[in-house]
Amino acid sequence: MNNKLTGFREQVSVICLLFVLFPVTCNLSTVLAHSEVQTVVMSEDGFEPSQVTVDENSTVLFLNKDKVDRWPASNIHPTHDLYPEFDPTKPIAPGQSWVFIPKNKGQWKYHDHLFPHFRGTLIVVKEKDGPVSEIKDDVGIENFFTKIKNLFLNFYGKFSTSFLRLSINSSSLKIKDIEDVKKVFDVKGSVETWSFFKQTFKGEAGSSGNVHDMAHLIGSLVFEKEGFEGIAICSADYAFGCYHGFLDKAFEKNLDNLENAEIACSSLGPINSGPVASCIHGIGHGVASFYNTSDLKNSLMACNSLKTGSNYCHDGVFMEFARGASSSFYPLSDRLSPCSNLREEFGDLYSFACGRNQPEVLMQRFNLSFEEVIDICSTSDDAQFKSACFDTLGFKLANTANSPDGIIAGCSKINDAEFMARCTEAAAGELIFQEVPGWQTKAPFVCNFLKSPFYESCHQHLQRLIQDYHRR
Repeated sequence: MNNKLTGFREQVSVICLLFVLFPVTCNLSTVLAHSEVQTVVMSEDGFEPSQVTVDENSTVLFLNKDKVDRWPASNIHPTHDLYPEFDPTKPIAPGQSWVFIPKNKGQWKYHDHLFPHFRGTLIVVKEKDGPVSEIKDDVGIENFFTKIKNLFLNFYGKFSTSFLRLSINSSSLKIKDIEDVKKVFDVKGSVETWSFFKQTFKGEAGSSGNVHDMAHLIGSLVFEKEGFEGIAICSADYAFGCYHGFLDKAFEKNLDNLENAEIACSSLGPINSGPVASCIHGIGHGVASFYNTSDLKNSLMACNSLKTGSNYCHDGVFMEFARGASSSFYPLSDRLSPCSNLREEFGDLYSFACGRNQPEVLMQRFNLSFEEVIDICSTSDDAQFKSACFDTLGFKLANTANSPDGIIAGCSKINDAEFMARCTEAAAGELIFQEVPGWQTKAPFVCNFLKSPFYESCHQHLQRLIQDYHRR
């Protein structure tokens, strides 16, 4: 009892101190008044519920019931500039909560800064007339004090960040800091910033660390400054990060820019060339994100409105779902869903794009082994799904095997010669695409394992990628 009382007194002391430091914000009714508290639970499956509607000036409590830190924040990732105040500015530890009091009416899409594929929507409507209601009793005094502290710490964090930003010396910029990336961009502009970024992280494959997020940031800044004409500045480096950020920004509020995005992507080269395909793939990610990675059919239909390259857009949609959809979207009873369901309704229209992303679902969500996924790919009676499935096994090996020999050993587990060759060719190409250090010797070494005619096809594939993506 004494410990609880001591803790209570400490909380009161913190709050009283904050009241002294920031008296202008100490209107208790701001926290207590308006509609009842709306709780959004942050679980291992995302945000529950993923969409809520509240009155302006009401209280939204984000409660972390996950086992890891979480960080709800408004789109777009990683800048949170759609609604800057919708951001706790720091992670929320397991068991802790953060309170947000929205003052701006509208539909605000948000995500988890630490797990960007978790998404939600906060709809803020005009405050209803009538008496205000207090926070429910079951919220408890401890949560009440947590909310008060979060409210003021959030204010203090914003103040500190703004203050520190003013004192940054441009001569000591560090590219790995998000704020410094913005500073580099302000000084150097779009073209030089992206070139500087690629040079700084040259040799880092795929989405190493938070390099992908940094590329996201630069892409969004490029769109803000250049509009769709700036798409040519981006490239497919770092797992399409620049394209993703660019197109996330373009589709921040609606899909009205879909046609403009297609035109911009088409300007990057011949149809079906690597840069165009990568860019349209990014459109798919942006479309799926717009629909909060929860409405697959509408996302695919949006891709179908494109005049060319809709298959690349489909691929981006399925990849976004594989990484970010709720676990309930992929039922344990059907390990080929949603591919199997879509095939029944639409034939093989989406089979290849869906098949390219199903191994990710099987391995990451269902924890199946590489060998188990080989069996699932092999037993499918959908030829397009099957081909794409084995391609992706090659992509996976390129990113997980420790050596070319490891890639060859993995693909050799596939009994069918044609599909073993598909796996091998895809893996060799992925080494080039992701610019894995030493790709110049590693990729040809992998192709050399194959016999004719697969040997020739594999080396031709490598040459196309080198030409398309200007690899050296």
